[in-house]
Amino acid sequence: MSRRRRPRAERRLLREAMERHARGIADKEAYLRAQLEPGETEIAMGWQALVTDRRVLFSWPAHTHDRTYDCIAFDEVTCWAIGRRHDERPVVRVAHPAHIRTDRVPAHHVLWMRWGNATAQRPHTETTIECRSDRDPVFRAMVDSLERSPAVQSDPFVVRRPGTGEARTGPRVTTGVFLVQETGTKRARQLTRGRLTTLDDRLHNGRIAWPIRIGSWLIVAIPAWFISPWLSLVAIAAVEIAWVVGLQWSSSRDRRRQASRTE
Repeated sequence: MSRRRRPRAERRLLREAMERHARGIADKEAYLRAQLEPGETEIAMGWQALVTDRRVLFSWPAHTHDRTYDCIAFDEVTCWAIGRRHDERPVVRVAHPAHIRTDRVPAHHVLWMRWGNATAQRPHTETTIECRSDRDPVFRAMVDSLERSPAVQSDPFVVRRPGTGEARTGPRVTTGVFLVQETGTKRARQLTRGRLTTLDDRLHNGRIAWPIRIGSWLIVAIPAWFISPWLSLVAIAAVEIAWVVGLQWSSSRDRRRQASRTE
């Protein structure tokens, strides 16, 4: 049986996507090579970084169409270590003096909701660069240069995925692969956010859409505000308790009905 050929329009879209990806990689490589200093020798170029005889350079989009970069000289690295992700891909983590980088941040932030694009200047004292395998040219070049540097090598580590296994395999969970360039504080915030999301899912047996949730708060909080501003907080807490009790009761009722049908 012959394989079914893709429709012409689908093949065209796939070809255009591959061409855009190739152009993006070429533009990034050209951008990084343009940052080289006179006399600097390129050792390895990869999708994540450019390694020279003096430093490692990496670039990322700071906004929709803008691009920025940072570089870490091997002489300024104070400590480094080799880690493994959950799928055994290697990562190299280096500690260095604070670097101010332009990061993409949400333009708006209300409670757990974030939306919009903006930029902010943030200090980074630690950088973790992800590699595809132990044979990755960037990985081998970085390790060789760091071994020759005066920096101290720390113990190996494991990069664990944020949240619990249940939260990652449950509904409405989106995961992705990123070039990690973050501080320990940011990783701690991500882990805390994942635990809070898991706790919220367990209490409500799922997730309540935020427009519905906030709407239910406003229905009781606005009248309570006119009586006393402090009563609005009590009213919001009462609504959340009502959501938890009602959804837990509904879930237990559904389980009892399903059990009675199977008997």
